[in-house]
Amino acid sequence: MAPTVSTRRPCASRLTTAHVTAMEPDWRQLQLENPELCFDSVLALGEGWNSRVFVVDDELVFRFPKRPEHWEELSREIAFLRSVADHLPLKVPQYVRVVTDSLAAPCGYAAYPYLRGNAMEVSSLNDEKRSAAAESVAEFLRSLHSFIPPPEVASRLPREDPRLVAEEYFARTKREIMPKLASSDASHARNVLEMYLKTPGNFAFQPVVLHADLSRDHILMVNDAVIAAIDFGDVNWGDPDYDFTYLLLDFGQAFAEEVARRYGHRNLKQLRKKLHYFALVDQIGTILDGQGQALQGEEELAWHRLHQLLRN
Repeated sequence: MAPTVSTRRPCASRLTTAHVTAMEPDWRQLQLENPELCFDSVLALGEGWNSRVFVVDDELVFRFPKRPEHWEELSREIAFLRSVADHLPLKVPQYVRVVTDSLAAPCGYAAYPYLRGNAMEVSSLNDEKRSAAAESVAEFLRSLHSFIPPPEVASRLPREDPRLVAEEYFARTKREIMPKLASSDASHARNVLEMYLKTPGNFAFQPVVLHADLSRDHILMVNDAVIAAIDFGDVNWGDPDYDFTYLLLDFGQAFAEEVARRYGHRNLKQLRKKLHYFALVDQIGTILDGQGQALQGEEELAWHRLHQLLRN
């Protein structure tokens, strides 16, 4: 399953008055609802398909769902994080305010103490720090994948039949994507998707709890050390190998496989093939499901990445 793109964490940029006026929510009303905050600074942290995120006074992160139905995902994330925080080696958001009905925002908001850090970057790290970063991510994934949520939380996490999902992606790709590709690229896409479906081992995994969006924007570093993981909006039951997908896309195959070795993965050859499939399907999912939701430039980037993956 290719999860929906959730909140990304680009470099924060201060909002001008014009920006604040044009945005939901009403910041003056929000200050009335949170009188202990000064609202001297409001920084935009990111926007995803389902929410916008800001940090106020360098203290609290406010997350604003875009539509009422997006509360299902957010409330699930909040409940999961409360249950898992003490079991993980990295810091994770801990929501302290949940306001579903507010005069400040049409769909309410939730807030958690700001986790300071920068989006993960490994290209500038020396060998020692790069290895330490890989070990930190591997330890995080081992802890997450071995975590057994309490029943009331476990039952809320999405769980789909992986073969049916793969078959649906194959059908939609043949119908909606391949006609738009060069013949050689379409042939490669067909081969990759067919081979994934024909390999029984791809579906012989024990489902675990996935972060499912472990991209560079969602792994935070301070002084070249990994300190936190954020944005668990896509948390679900699934194939543990999927959680290496964004490590491949954002940091390259070598780093993804280094994390996998430290994680204790037993079949890197199989993982390499599966990650190629997952990476393709992630781009296809953005293209197929992004209409009306994807942010500016996301669909174009997905097409660009898709072409790159098919030609490499």
